[in-house]
Amino acid sequence: MTTTALVIGVLLLTVIITLVILIVKSDDMKTSMLLRFGIIISIMVAIAALVVAQVINIQYFEYDKLVALQNVGLTSTPDTIKARRGNILADDGSLMASSMPTYYLYLDMRVESFRVKNKKTGKTFFEENVDSLAMALSAKLKDRTAAEYSRDLKRAYKQKLSEYRIYPKAVNYTDYKEISRFPILRRGAIQGGFTTKTRVVRANAFGILAKRTIGDIYGIEEKGGKNGLEMYYDKDLRGTDGLKRTSKMAGTRTNIILQPAQDGKNIVSTINIKLQETTERELMTELKRDGAEYGCAVLMEVATGQIKAMANLTRNSKGEYVEATNIAVKNELDPGSTFKTVSFLVAIDDGVIDSTTLVDTGNGIHEFYGRQMKDWTVGHRPGFGVINVPMVMYQSSNVGVSLLIDKYYKDNPQRFIDLIHNTKLDAPLELEIPGHAKVRIKDYRSKYWWKTSLPWMSIGYEVIVPPIYTLMFYNAIANGGRMMKPMFVTEIRGPLDSVRKIEPTVVNEHICGDKALGQMQKILEGVVSKGTAKAVQSKLFKIAGKTGTSQVFEHGKNKNSEGKTRHQITFCGYFPADNPMYSCIVYIREPHGAASAGGMCGKVFKNIAERAYILNGGEVPSWAKDSVENIISTEQALEQERMIHNIDDNVIPDLTELTAGEALYLLENMGIAVELRGVGRVASQSVEPGTDSNNVKRITLTLE
Repeated sequence: MTTTALVIGVLLLTVIITLVILIVKSDDMKTSMLLRFGIIISIMVAIAALVVAQVINIQYFEYDKLVALQNVGLTSTPDTIKARRGNILADDGSLMASSMPTYYLYLDMRVESFRVKNKKTGKTFFEENVDSLAMALSAKLKDRTAAEYSRDLKRAYKQKLSEYRIYPKAVNYTDYKEISRFPILRRGAIQGGFTTKTRVVRANAFGILAKRTIGDIYGIEEKGGKNGLEMYYDKDLRGTDGLKRTSKMAGTRTNIILQPAQDGKNIVSTINIKLQETTERELMTELKRDGAEYGCAVLMEVATGQIKAMANLTRNSKGEYVEATNIAVKNELDPGSTFKTVSFLVAIDDGVIDSTTLVDTGNGIHEFYGRQMKDWTVGHRPGFGVINVPMVMYQSSNVGVSLLIDKYYKDNPQRFIDLIHNTKLDAPLELEIPGHAKVRIKDYRSKYWWKTSLPWMSIGYEVIVPPIYTLMFYNAIANGGRMMKPMFVTEIRGPLDSVRKIEPTVVNEHICGDKALGQMQKILEGVVSKGTAKAVQSKLFKIAGKTGTSQVFEHGKNKNSEGKTRHQITFCGYFPADNPMYSCIVYIREPHGAASAGGMCGKVFKNIAERAYILNGGEVPSWAKDSVENIISTEQALEQERMIHNIDDNVIPDLTELTAGEALYLLENMGIAVELRGVGRVASQSVEPGTDSNNVKRITLTLE
């Protein structure tokens, strides 16, 4: 356009100069007048030509550039379109964790309208309405009296605070909408000084169930997952933010989408809600009964390694048991007698012992290289004397295990260690729970190796095996020697029904030979039917497993403040023994009273096992029908209380029979405002189930 204007300008200037010269030289009045008109006409023609040239230039040459300039001048800088974080689902699609916006409420006490006086009363707008606001807030939030609210509001008003927080906690969407209609606040931000700050939180639909497995996010949503699956799959869950500009067009502002947001993917976990609830309930009951410090219980599907339930409960300062730490995967502990299975399995597979091998345990006391080892019978009953390998395991004889392992491996301890390595128990695994602990097997070449290390390692001391790895090993015995990596997620569901499957991972195809495996399977059955785990026996099916008891040492001491020896106890096994469906480990730390791995951990194991078996449709003998019916009726009663939802975010769910809180959770998470009428459970809803949720802004729920 600059070149065109320059050419026309030069031509126009040339014509005008020429005409001016002719006017100056002309003596004829008529000619002079014609020349003057010529100048005027030339100027008009030039202007018209410029206009036409500009139109052509804009239409064909400068359009894109001008649009860009218009965007710069009339639109805002790009704003972020927040991607919605994906959900975490149970194995049947039930919603377990989802994002929910919450709101912190603020008042700007500097707004001019607050100080506008009523000529009749002489009071400002704020002074006339503050008591009404205080009464409404007190009635709704119930954290202060109306007088206290009035006092605090007046103090903030006097100080002209720009961001006075009305309530210390964040409120949900429904409460926020209700509060926004209170006196003063209903006038909004400009006239009422009412503003909010949004914080997105992750809400667990089932409360504390599997909370440490699911994990949590940081208070600042942008930081993403904080622990558990939320952290491991953070990249998939968080999605990708989009960009928009706000443009002023025809007097109104319109959002122009520059880049649409891509919502996060949904993660389908291996957790089964029914089994998780059973596992957590049974563990909590036993922890309360024993007054224990903490404990965990994990249920694994034998064939796949899928973790169907994981409960981690710790007693807090109030004496309540909560999911505070993922004990099953993070605790570094001596496995105790459950490690005897590892020791004997590798020795049997190595051919140095078998089920007929005898060992003289004497009176239950033996000295290894200047250090005394005792069986649990010492001080209670005579020693076991001469017993075979199965009986050593049945009675969990420390002396028996250590004598045999020391006899055959004291001249070459590294061979014993290498045999353990060959099982892949300590293989480096990337579990889906960030920060998980690892197995540590002491090496013979370590500077911390002592002569006593071998006998003590053989019974589960001087080694570190987190509960999840012990379970993985026992699961391999149940699975015909095939060791499966513990898995927590089966699918990642993206947009347009795209699915990324996560297949089971084999850690080791054969942890040992078939002969050794068969012997160990029979031994573990005998531990339950004849040994220290008799309390674990079920009338419905056979159980195989091993008890474990070890002392807890902290700072070199194994006594608590009362002078009592501190213990940690475990039972790990699988069921049904003749056709395994699940493996399970139960671990309890520092129970009060006499520690009994079979009586405490075993009881939890048995109750979990029977319910899992029945819920999975396992066959039971006719004489056990009454026991089965009792279990089923209990589960049905719990089912009525359990909030299980198979949610499709694109349709309105059936909300009938839900509590008001449950219904609010679902609808608010879908961005739908809720009006409640009545009290009780949802009897009817104003929008039919199955309706496209994208077209619904508000729902009325009638409670009865």
